[in-house]
Amino acid sequence: MDLSYIYLFFDGVITLAGVLLVVTGFLCGAEMLKWWGSAYFIGAAGLGVFVAGRLGSPVLAHGLAPGILLMAYGVMWLGVRRLAGRSGSVPLALLPGLAWLVAGAVLPFAATPWLYLVAQAPLTLLMLVLLLVEILRMAVPAAARYPLAAVLVAHGVFVLVRAAALLAHGDPAALRFWLVVSAGEGIAFVFCDALCASHLVRMLRERLLDSAAHTDFLTGVLNRRGFTLQAERRLRVSPCMLLVLDIDGFKRINDTLGHAEGDRLLRELGKICLESVRAADVVGRLGGDEFAILIDGGTAETAAAVASRIRQAFAQTLTPHGLAVAVSIGIDGAKPGNTLDDLLRQADMRLYRAKDSTPRIRRLALGTG
Repeated sequence: MDLSYIYLFFDGVITLAGVLLVVTGFLCGAEMLKWWGSAYFIGAAGLGVFVAGRLGSPVLAHGLAPGILLMAYGVMWLGVRRLAGRSGSVPLALLPGLAWLVAGAVLPFAATPWLYLVAQAPLTLLMLVLLLVEILRMAVPAAARYPLAAVLVAHGVFVLVRAAALLAHGDPAALRFWLVVSAGEGIAFVFCDALCASHLVRMLRERLLDSAAHTDFLTGVLNRRGFTLQAERRLRVSPCMLLVLDIDGFKRINDTLGHAEGDRLLRELGKICLESVRAADVVGRLGGDEFAILIDGGTAETAAAVASRIRQAFAQTLTPHGLAVAVSIGIDGAKPGNTLDDLLRQADMRLYRAKDSTPRIRRLALGTG
C-alpha cells in the first residue's frame, strides 16, 4: 500500500480523536481536553503537510511537518499545566517546533531523508519528559497518573528505538519500514493517550468533588463529615490528641457586630488552626464556632503547645471596635478503646471547664460594644 494512503488514514484517526476530545472538553468543562484535542488537530495538520510533501517537496515532508508535530506536543504540555492549575507560556510551548524549523533548513535531508527522524528524536523526547514531569506532579491518585505516564513512556521508548535503528541502518528501505511502523504506533498512541487523558480528567474532577463535599465552604477546613472520616481513620492506626475550641462570646459578636464580622472571625480562626499544626494533623469545623483538631501521634505537651499558639495568634485579631477576642480550648487524649465520640465528649467537657475559668472581665468586655 502506498505510504500516503497509510498516513491519510492516520490523519483521519487523529482528527477524529481531536474532535471527540474537544467536544468532551466543552461538554464537561475540562480545559485540558480542549487543549489536548487542539494538539491533535495540530498533529493532523502536520501529517497533512507530510503527505503533501511526499508528492514532491522534501522541505514540507522533512522540514515543516516534524516542526508542526513538535508544536502539538507543546500544546499537550500546556493542557496538562492548565489542568494542574499552573500557568504556561504558549510561545515556550511552541519553541521546540520553531527550533526544528531552523534545524530543518540546514540539515541535509535531501541526501539522507531518514536523518530527520533521528534528529527529531531529542526534541520529541524532551517534550515527552516535560509532559511526564507535569503528570507525575499532579495531586491525583496514582491510578489516574500512571496509565497516561506509561503511554508517554512507551511512546518515548519507540521514538528512541526508531532513532537508534535508523542510525545503525539508514537507507530508503529502512526509512519506509519505520514510517509504516510509526503510523501504526501513532494510531495506537493516539487511542491510548486520549483514553488515559480522559481518565485522568475524570479522576481529578471526582477528587475535587469529593474534596468539596468534605470541606467547610466558609473556613476552608474540613466540615464535620470530612473531619469525622479522617479522624476515625487516624485513631485506628496511631495514638492521637484532640483539641476542641470555640470563640468566647461568639453569639454576642454576631448580635453586636453582625454576622459578617462573625464570619470573618471564623475564617481567621480556621486559618490560624491550619497554620498551627502539621500537614498530618486533621482540622475541622464541627458547626457554628466550634472547631476540632486531631493531632496525629501527639502527646499532651504537643497539644498544649498547639493550643498556646492558637490562643496567642487569635488574641491578635481585633474587631472593628478594637475589642479583643479569645478562644477556649479543651484537650483530651485517646485511650485504648476510645472512639472519636468518646474523645469529643471528654474534650467538650474540658472546653466548658476552660470557659468557666475564663476571667469574667474579658467576657463582659465584649458586651460593652
